[in-house]
Amino acid sequence: MSTNSNLGIIIAILGAGAVGLAILKAKLAGLGGRTAGKFKAKRLLSANELEFISRLESAAPELRFHAQVSMGAVLDPAVPRSDGKSYMSIRGMFAQKIIDFVAQEKRSGDILAIIELDDSTHKEAKDAKRDAMLSSAGYRTIRWNSKAKPDAAAIRTALFPPPLTVASPSDIPNRIEPSR
Repeated sequence: MSTNSNLGIIIAILGAGAVGLAILKAKLAGLGGRTAGKFKAKRLLSANELEFISRLESAAPELRFHAQVSMGAVLDPAVPRSDGKSYMSIRGMFAQKIIDFVAQEKRSGDILAIIELDDSTHKEAKDAKRDAMLSSAGYRTIRWNSKAKPDAAAIRTALFPPPLTVASPSDIPNRIEPSR
């Protein structure tokens, strides 16, 4: 082989390498470009929800209210993770669902209630399934219509219902037997 042909091969290899490097650089730079313009910021709460969380906070300052909580943050499948298929199947039933508000006791961290502000996007059958899942884990769901939001007194009554009292025998009037 002549020196000229070796030089030609080296130039061809270097040229191909430069083109390959330019393509790789463009692809790496393009990763950011592929997502550019596809995402935008979103408000965490609508104006209606923002007004309502203020009502909740004013009505029950002893509680902490969390907004837009993933159901996956408060529920876990009642099967071991080692049973991967069942675990993931059950988790899939709620993992993508969002709770409007969670009421949490500040001192203990215990969840007192799940709060939903129902609007036209809520469907009764779907809501019943969600409530059943939450109830089976021991949570109480409180639902209010977003167009008829409760006042502070109604919020407190729902969050802190009076304890059930059992009547003592002395509170029950004597039963009078009918005469024969």
